[in-house]
Amino acid sequence: MVFTIEELIGNAQTDASSGELAPVWSQFHEAVEKAGRILLSTHENPDGDGIGSQLAICEHFKRMGKEVRILNGSQIPPVYEFLDPNGWIEIYDRDRDVDWLKGCDLAVVFDLGDFRRLLKVGEDLLEHNIELAGIDHHPQMGYAAVNGTPYNFSLIDFSAPSTGTLVWQYLRSFRQEKITLSMADALYTALVTDTGSFKYDNTDARAHLMAVDLMRIGVHPYLIHMRVYEQRTHPQVKLLGTLIKHIEYSADGRVAWCVLTEERFKLAQADLEDLEGFSEFIRTIKGVQIAAVISEVSPNKTRVSMRSKGSLPINDVAEKMGGGGHPFAAGISTERPWADVLAELIPLLEAKAAQFNEAEGI
Repeated sequence: MVFTIEELIGNAQTDASSGELAPVWSQFHEAVEKAGRILLSTHENPDGDGIGSQLAICEHFKRMGKEVRILNGSQIPPVYEFLDPNGWIEIYDRDRDVDWLKGCDLAVVFDLGDFRRLLKVGEDLLEHNIELAGIDHHPQMGYAAVNGTPYNFSLIDFSAPSTGTLVWQYLRSFRQEKITLSMADALYTALVTDTGSFKYDNTDARAHLMAVDLMRIGVHPYLIHMRVYEQRTHPQVKLLGTLIKHIEYSADGRVAWCVLTEERFKLAQADLEDLEGFSEFIRTIKGVQIAAVISEVSPNKTRVSMRSKGSLPINDVAEKMGGGGHPFAAGISTERPWADVLAELIPLLEAKAAQFNEAEGI
């Protein structure tokens, strides 16, 4: 039997107006239609999924005639600036922006997982009781609200390959006009970055159908890939060399990690934005089941990025240490020195690696 692309897309889980979340999407869309002023935001140190999702829906809202702003807690990485030629993404300044925020009818936050990662934006949204919608595919944490969530509209689908996938479904279901090329470029960037160019475990048929749909609109995959993945700077390459030189192993090579101290960042003339893909690089080493990059942000602040390729999740390890994330891609941000974090983390990862071996009969 031969199917057309339209039939394949129609039969896949691509329609936000059907399925378990259908009533919530409908309620959310009604709130959007009624809203005059809408705020959009994503987590600190935003990635391609959060940025692509908010830019695509921002254009949609603007074309609906809404007063809409993107206010994020931290700077957009330079590699994604090509998606925002209009300069829609702003850094939230409480003194400048809080009065505007207080007048919002709705706020939509993307790709969050942990509400605390909105920083001052999230604090002020809660303080001023702004109606909230969360569009995400992460396990949720970090809430101090009734029923564990601050959202009036909880649009969270753990099975989605990216937050951008959920935005794409919403636009295909509720937007009257066709998705524009600029929206499609933003959504394809969201998809390709969060699926690791379609190689991560979260890649499903829906991801490929979404890619086909966006390509039919006019997306050129290589141009997106080139802008996102072929822009390594000299400091980033130097930092990667430092990482390779200082990788350490335990559990017979099943756990691998590297500590990047402030001094190592300084010697490479690099910063945290240059870490993109580093934990994934370690994970590709033969025999490594769990990879981690431990980064010293300051003497009393540490960030950890973890990846696994076994059959058991590692986000539970992250959660034990105050972090979270996907089952096979998780992270931690903590107000602790890196040495203390390392001392607690590695035994947990070694125990997890032993579970991988037992589960897989290795």
